[in-house]
Amino acid sequence: MNDHYTAWQMLQAALRLDLIEAYIAREITLAELAQSAELSPRQCIRLVKRYRESGPAGLLSRRQGKPGNHQLKADIKAQALQLIRSRGPGMNPSAVWQILTTEYGIQISKETVRKLMIEEKAWHPRPSSKPESD
Repeated sequence: MNDHYTAWQMLQAALRLDLIEAYIAREITLAELAQSAELSPRQCIRLVKRYRESGPAGLLSRRQGKPGNHQLKADIKAQALQLIRSRGPGMNPSAVWQILTTEYGIQISKETVRKLMIEEKAWHPRPSSKPESD
């Protein structure tokens, strides 16, 4: 299968494979398949269709191994890191963020800039104050 899958995902896919094969052999009903797989009947129909088209590989997620939707784009990250390296030392994240948004037109959040600066060791967050316990 795929290197990106955990043991749990492989076990779950194997269980679904057994259930779908039992459904195709008419040993269980769609409702029983849905209940056993903890999916809706509609999703089970989709999985059976993908299994018939692609075999066991059709039961695996097609998103596995792809970058997340909310990940910072590499070119934007590179631009931000370049600015942090050149002008960032000694500046706080808000100042770097302001330069990125006004001078360079890069629209990222202050929190993202803060995380990038911590990653580059260009800024150290203050230690959180711990409440005194009596």
